[in-house]
Amino acid sequence: MGKTSVSLAVVESLLLRRRFSYSNSIWVPCIGATSADSLIEILYVQLQLPGDGQPTLGKIISELSQLKDPRLLVLDNFETPWYAPGDTQKQVGDILRQLAQLKHIALLVTMRGSRPPCDKAIKWQSKNIQPTDEEACLHIFYEINPDAKGDPDVGRLLRLLGYMPFAVTLMANLGKEAYLTAKVLLDAWLECGPDMFSDNPEQSIARSISLSVDSYLVKQNPNALLLLSVLSLLPGGTTRENLSWWAPTLKKALIPAAIATLSKAALLVQNKQQDSKLILFVIPVVQSFMQHQGRIPEHLRKEVHSACCRYVLEHARRYDLPKFMVESKLIAAEDTNIHAVLFDTYMTSATTLTDTTMEAIIAFCWHRCDTKPSLEIVEHALEIAYAYRVERYIALATWCLGKTCHQVAQFRLAYKHLQQAYKRFNDLSVDRRLREYACQCGNDLVDASRNVFPREEVVSLARKVEKKCATLGDNLIHGRSLMYLAFALQEADRRQEALPFAEQARVMLAGVGNLCHLSNTYQLIARIHYYDKKLPDALDMITQASQLAARSGSPFFEGFVAVEFGMILFTLDRDAEAREQIELAYMKASSYGDEHCIVLALDYRGYGYLREGDYLNALKAYEAASGKWAGTNETKSEQFCKENIAKIKQKLRTPEAVIGFRRPGFDNNDSLLYPRPRAASPVAMH
Repeated sequence: MGKTSVSLAVVESLLLRRRFSYSNSIWVPCIGATSADSLIEILYVQLQLPGDGQPTLGKIISELSQLKDPRLLVLDNFETPWYAPGDTQKQVGDILRQLAQLKHIALLVTMRGSRPPCDKAIKWQSKNIQPTDEEACLHIFYEINPDAKGDPDVGRLLRLLGYMPFAVTLMANLGKEAYLTAKVLLDAWLECGPDMFSDNPEQSIARSISLSVDSYLVKQNPNALLLLSVLSLLPGGTTRENLSWWAPTLKKALIPAAIATLSKAALLVQNKQQDSKLILFVIPVVQSFMQHQGRIPEHLRKEVHSACCRYVLEHARRYDLPKFMVESKLIAAEDTNIHAVLFDTYMTSATTLTDTTMEAIIAFCWHRCDTKPSLEIVEHALEIAYAYRVERYIALATWCLGKTCHQVAQFRLAYKHLQQAYKRFNDLSVDRRLREYACQCGNDLVDASRNVFPREEVVSLARKVEKKCATLGDNLIHGRSLMYLAFALQEADRRQEALPFAEQARVMLAGVGNLCHLSNTYQLIARIHYYDKKLPDALDMITQASQLAARSGSPFFEGFVAVEFGMILFTLDRDAEAREQIELAYMKASSYGDEHCIVLALDYRGYGYLREGDYLNALKAYEAASGKWAGTNETKSEQFCKENIAKIKQKLRTPEAVIGFRRPGFDNNDSLLYPRPRAASPVAMH
C-alpha cells in the first residue's frame, strides 16, 4: 500500500519541516529488527548516539531526554519487531511506550495491521492507508509522467492497479523513464495475471516491483541492477564512498549513472544523515522482494559476503592493539550491514561455511565485545561454530562469549565459558598460535575469577597461568599474566608479594608499548601503595595510570582508572577533583556498557555526597547502585551500600541524630564517616 512512500511524504511536508529540520528527522528501518534487542541496536545506530558502549534502552532514553530540540522518529515497517515470534511484543511495546513518554519526541510508525501498537497506552493519530480514488491516482500518474495526459488507457491501467499509490508511482515512473505507453504497461500488467488483485498486499507490491526491476530502463544498465542487488543486502543502507568495498566489481566511475537509474525507477532513496552524508537506501519492500524472489544471483551474494569478510578481517583489532580506535570506527559505521551479511542464513549453513567466514564472524564478535558487547550476537556465532565442527573455532567463539559476559558483568557465566575455552585451547595446543590463544584466554579466566572465587583460589589459578605464559616468550601475554597474578596477591592482602610481580609486569608492558595494560599495571601499583598508606606514591602512580589510559583511548580502562583516582583523591580530602574523576568513570562506563565500573562509580558518587552532608543525593546514588552488585564478588561493598541506605533514611527521619556511615568497600580506612554539616543557605536581609 506504499507505507514507506506515505511516511516519506509526511516527513517532507511543509508542516513537519517547520517543526522538525532534516537533521532532527531520524529514519529507523525496522525491517531487520527481529527482536527487541535488535530494535534497540538499530535505534542506537540510527540515532548516532555518542560512545561505543553496549546499546541499551536506558541509554537511548537518557540521551533523547537530554535533547532540547524536538525530534521525529520514523519507525518504518514496524510490523517486523511487533509481530516477531515469542514474547517479543511485550518487550517491543515497552520500548515504544518509553519513547512515547518523551514529550519532545514525535513518533511516526508505519506497519501492516488493523490496529496500532500499544493502542491502550498510547493515544495515536491512526490512519489506515486505503487505495486512493481514480482522481488522486490520475494526479499522481500525471504529475510524474505529464506526457501520459490524454492517453486513453491510463484510466484502465489505474483500475487494474487497484488504485494502489505505490504501484501507481512505480508504473508512472516506468512510463516516463522508459517512454512506455499506458497500453504497453497495461499489457505487462495483464501478463502478470489476476493475482495482482489478491488480498495479499505483499503479492501486489511484489508484482509491481518486478515491473520496475525488470524494466528496460534498469536492464539497459547492468550496473544499476548490480547496485540494486548489493544495496538490497544492506538493511542499513550505505554511503557512496563505502560502495567500493561492498561492491568491488562495480567500477567507481559507473556508480553515479547506476544511482540515477535506480532513482528514476523509484527503487532507491537517498537519505541525508546528521553528518550530512547521503545514505543510499533501497526501501524495505524492494529489499524484501529482491531477497526472497531469488533475484540476487548466488555468485553476487558470495561476492558481497567475501568482500565483507575481507573488510572485517582487515580492520578488526582487539582493544589493546595499535590503531584499535581508528579501525573500530570503520567497522562501527557499517555495523548493521556487516551483521546482516556475515550472519546470512545461506552463507552460514553447514554446507557453505568456510574458514574465512568463521574467522570474520569471530573477529566481528570481538569487535562488538570491545565496543558494544552483545551476547545475542556471540551466542549465534557459537552456534555457527558448533555447526562447522572445527574445534579451533568452537574454542575461539566460546572464549569470546566468556569475555563478552565479563564485559556486561555476568561474571559467573564469564568464568564458566572461559574455563571451557581454556580447556579446549589446552587440548588443541599443537601450534604456537593456539598456545598464544590458550595463554590469552587463561589471563581472561584469571581476571573473571577475581569476581567469583575466594582470593587464595584466584592466586593459585593465577600462578598456574603465569607459569604457562612464561614459556611462550611473548612479553605482552606474559606481562598481563604477571599483572593478574599481582592483582590476585594484592586482593588476598599479600601486597608485599604482589609488588615485585607488578613491577616486573610494568617493565614488560612498557617494553612492548601497550598503553592499555600498562595503565592497568600503574593502577595496580597505585592501589598497593594506597593500602600501604603511602599516599604520595599512590597519587603519583594513579596520575600516570590516568594519563596512559587517556592516551589509549579505551573507555574501559579510562573508567576503572578514574574510579581508583577518585578513591585516592577522596582520601587526600581533594573532594572536588575526586568527584570529577568519579563522574568521568561513570560517563566512560556508561558509554561502554560496563556495569561493574558503573556500580563502583555510583557507590563513590554516593560517598562523595555523604562527605558533603547531601543525604538526598547520596541516597539516590546508593539506591541506584544497590541493584547492580549482583554477579560481582564485591560483597563488602554491597553490604556497606545497603547499610548506608538504611542509615541515610534514619538520618532523614531524625536529622539531629549523630550517625556514622560506611566508607566504600575499597577504602583504606575502616572507620566510620561522620559527615560535616552542610553550610546553611545564605538568607537575604531586607
